[in-house]
Amino acid sequence: MPALGDILRQTHATLAEADIPDARLEAELLLTHLLGIPKHRLYAFQEQEVSEQAIDLLEQSVKRRLTREPLAYILGLKEFYGIALEVGPDVLIPRPESEYLVEQALFASMMRAGESDWVIADAGTGSGALAISLAIHLPMARIYATENSERAAAVAARNIQRHNVADRITLIQGNLLDDLPEEADLILANLPYIRTGAMADLQPEVLWEPREALDGGEDGLDVIRKLLHQAPGRIKDSGMLLLEIDPHQAPLLEEMGRSLFQGAQVSVQQDLAGLDRYLIVDTSSSS
Repeated sequence: MPALGDILRQTHATLAEADIPDARLEAELLLTHLLGIPKHRLYAFQEQEVSEQAIDLLEQSVKRRLTREPLAYILGLKEFYGIALEVGPDVLIPRPESEYLVEQALFASMMRAGESDWVIADAGTGSGALAISLAIHLPMARIYATENSERAAAVAARNIQRHNVADRITLIQGNLLDDLPEEADLILANLPYIRTGAMADLQPEVLWEPREALDGGEDGLDVIRKLLHQAPGRIKDSGMLLLEIDPHQAPLLEEMGRSLFQGAQVSVQQDLAGLDRYLIVDTSSSS
């Protein structure tokens, strides 16, 4: 039977020849996942033999990856803010950029440490990444996670059970904030913001993800615009709204935020690449 080191090198070479980004890392992830071993064993036990069954599974996974199916879908898991989430073709794959929303929400909760009964709404929860991360770190918060897609809501429900936070998250199948049962202290969301005309230019891997989680309409703002118009009646006077956006949308969304939230502090924050990525509306400034 082939040795582990040989299999790793061959897998890396196959992915690299197909111009798969981060080919070495992906080869490592495929092997550690399929063999159920930690990463350090890949190099500490290079001579270990690999079973034919494991090789067959690896070959099937590599074939899928060569079609540019996202690695996260092949593995069925994606790490986000330190937790492993089930993902598949029914949900958007959580990105590192969205972790900023969690960090800002946690910071906002620290600023309101004396308050109890904190209510959070994660609109368009998808896999449940934002809601679950906050439920883990804010066990006293009451969190509503809304999702319009029945299939995506089913994935979110499994992730909520997986991380034992069902007592802290109410999953609502509905459109954004339509069915939110009470005003929220914090509303956050990573909604579709790609222009329909730009969809064809996306990376091949991204096109595997559900279109309804990506396509924001002609100007990319169809869903975000609806949320912004819903939010004033569903957020407390001392609340906060956090949205991930396309950098090109920042000026228009800042203007829209100031128009809809009179007197609120509206700002745009940059991501690690220096791009305008997050819209923040602090309604406490208007109270």
